[in-house]
Amino acid sequence: MAYREIDWKAKGFGAPPQRRVSGSDGVLVYRCWGDRAPGRGSSEQGKGFFSLDKPRSVLDAELRFNIVYWENGVHFVSTFRLKPGFAYWSGTVAHEASDLRLPGSQIFVEPPLEIKLVLITSREVLRHDVFVGPRDGNVN
Repeated sequence: MAYREIDWKAKGFGAPPQRRVSGSDGVLVYRCWGDRAPGRGSSEQGKGFFSLDKPRSVLDAELRFNIVYWENGVHFVSTFRLKPGFAYWSGTVAHEASDLRLPGSQIFVEPPLEIKLVLITSREVLRHDVFVGPRDGNVN
């Protein structure tokens, strides 16, 4: 089946990602999201960005995934299963050359997400070992 390439730089990948298809058991994926301030931050399901690695804390999540750089909040982690047979893109997270960030990988699942994902665990609060906020410094 033919598929289209994605604009991997715009999706925050550090190099061209690999296209994969979830196996018969599906794939467990994790999403960091949310903000303490009402009306701000990202949603639980988001726009298709997940990780194969579950972060242990806010700092761990931010250093691996550049969450705040993409103007998302980071307060919770939720666990999903990508159902069997669905394609996803897997690759390294883009970091600036001067960053001291941890190597991280991400996956991108193209919408519609509602038919591809099953929520396993919702809203686990990440350990808050550091405060991370918006790039513009506006904090409510």
